Amino acid sequence: MLLFLTLTGRIIDSEWAAYQRSTESIPAIRNLHLALQAEEKLIVERGVSNSLLRQDMQEGAAALARLTPARAASDQSLAVLRQSLRTETSPWLASVAANVQLTEDALAATRKEVGQLALRPKAQRDPDAVSAAIDMAMTAVDAFTSTVTALSSIAVQADPQSHDGVDSALLVSSLRNIAGQMASTLTAAIVAQRPLSAQERYAFAKLSGNAEQLYSVIELQLRSYGHKPDFTAALESIRDHWMGEAQDLLNALFIIGRTSGDYGLTSEQVVARYVPRMAEIPHLRDMIITEMLREAEYRNQRARYLLLGTVGLAILALGILVVLLRVIRQRVLRPILDATDLFVALAGEQPIAAVPVPRYDDEIGDMMRAIHILKAHSQERISLGKEREQMIAQLQATSDTDFLTGLLNRRAFFAQGEQQFGIALRYRRQLALILMDVDHFKQVNDRHGHQAGDQVLCTVAELSRRFRRKVDLLARYGGEEFLLLLPEIDLSQGCAVAEKLRSEIDACQFQLDDGVIVKITASFGVVAFDHDDTLESLIARADLALYKAKNDGRNRVMTATGETGLATDGPLPENHDRVRELGM
Repeated sequence: MLLFLTLTGRIIDSEWAAYQRSTESIPAIRNLHLALQAEEKLIVERGVSNSLLRQDMQEGAAALARLTPARAASDQSLAVLRQSLRTETSPWLASVAANVQLTEDALAATRKEVGQLALRPKAQRDPDAVSAAIDMAMTAVDAFTSTVTALSSIAVQADPQSHDGVDSALLVSSLRNIAGQMASTLTAAIVAQRPLSAQERYAFAKLSGNAEQLYSVIELQLRSYGHKPDFTAALESIRDHWMGEAQDLLNALFIIGRTSGDYGLTSEQVVARYVPRMAEIPHLRDMIITEMLREAEYRNQRARYLLLGTVGLAILALGILVVLLRVIRQRVLRPILDATDLFVALAGEQPIAAVPVPRYDDEIGDMMRAIHILKAHSQERISLGKEREQMIAQLQATSDTDFLTGLLNRRAFFAQGEQQFGIALRYRRQLALILMDVDHFKQVNDRHGHQAGDQVLCTVAELSRRFRRKVDLLARYGGEEFLLLLPEIDLSQGCAVAEKLRSEIDACQFQLDDGVIVKITASFGVVAFDHDDTLESLIARADLALYKAKNDGRNRVMTATGETGLATDGPLPENHDRVRELGM
């Protein structure tokens, strides 16, 4: 019965936690949904406002006609979100509500500026004022992004099981935003019937690539919903209508914009043909949110029923137990049961408040006195065991950690790095290695002392931690050298990580304890796994690349290719933006 009640308590505790999480997550998911809808409306209004500012009143009649309902939709969505936030008592929502108010204030100022400029003929509009108004509209939308981020975090904190759904909804919302930005990139050129500028061509190509990558990520993210036909149909509709027809329209306009600029369509005609094909993107987002709410409500209902059933069963079992114990323990087995409980507690190394004092000089009395002795020995053994475990943990941490920077030391790096290298060697996985050396570190020690040098090394170590994923190994290799082992990363991505870290170190102002500011740079050697038979050989190639970086002037990233060990400059790869988005 004790085991039964223990398991019952665990079930009740687990289901109560699930009930609380689902109860809190339902309004959090709904608020996130309202925020994503409001963000969509704000982006639509910004696009219409930007289109209006690029046209005369006569040319922009269609845009002006769309502006009023777009503004009304934005106001309505923000009002609904604000009202929903007011109904919740969570202290986390106060800052969110304040940010919504800031967004509304910025939106009002933007509308006023747009309205004043739109009343003037296009020839009389100050280009700087138009640019400022467009920037104000973008700022108003960007200010609302923190609201979406905060509500996403609240939803995930309320119920970690909603993490994948929240990520999926945010990815789809980002795809919707990119889809709108792609059309906006071409709008100015279409309105003016001119060729695209170099900046516009670059922006469109970048957004197009980001859209394809993001759609691939969404397909992978939604693979768990593959058994649901409506999700599969929604993805296919996006691929056919937006990735197919709408993208073909924009690509055709992009090709024209690279040459003549004779598009044959007005901006209103482009909007009429393009926007309806984007409707499936927010529809998929709403489907994800709806599925999240359905799952949260199901977990809530299931936890509630399990709680009621478990509590009822526990009460019934406890009642039966009480009746039996009163009959048996009081009449027959009370002393034996008391002694048994004490032995069980000692065997399980559980704390014992007090051992009953034996009343009689008999077998029970002898047993109680023996329990006194066992209790003392058990407590002593438990205390010694805890001290031994603490010492082992401290010794392990000390042996694996560099005493100055807190990073892995050289021994620990090789111990863990051999595992990663063995995986790459066996399965031919990608593996990149970055060897970094602080430039002119000896001058820092000579001019400012070794304590200042230690400060610089600690700051460099902290900067390096920001670019390390959980699976990466970061270690102090020796002196002012650091190693960063990157599993599942190719050479180009490793160069991107190294270049980003190099830029951060180059831009950082190292302020010493005495107030002196020191300028520090670092050189990098980057290599990728390529027919290496040992981790040492991989490090040796990285050292050759670092040596070349030092000889070529320092503060740069170099790579070593092939078995010759020849070092070459490591330019940023084409997917450097993607690497930065992944947090590397």
